[in-house]
Amino acid sequence: MKLLKTLCMLVILLTACNNIGTKKLTPYDAAQQACECMKLSKDSSEDGVQSFKDCNTKTTDMISEYKDDPEWMGKWREELMKILKDCMSE
Repeated sequence: MKLLKTLCMLVILLTACNNIGTKKLTPYDAAQQACECMKLSKDSSEDGVQSFKDCNTKTTDMISEYKDDPEWMGKWREELMKILKDCMSE
């Protein structure tokens, strides 16, 4: 559980990177992407850790455009919390 909370905070704190996409991202889609990264975090092998880092960087890049939009970020956090339990049990 502590790892899960740490991962959530990591994703939230890393939102300062530049966005590489131009498509409008929904909070739900961003939460789904973060969920995929959390699934990857279960693999503690060297390749698994690298996959998680790459996924987390992608997620951070995706949401960086919205980091100054408290309404969007709030909705993203809500969506993430909704899917978190199901995400980690898959």
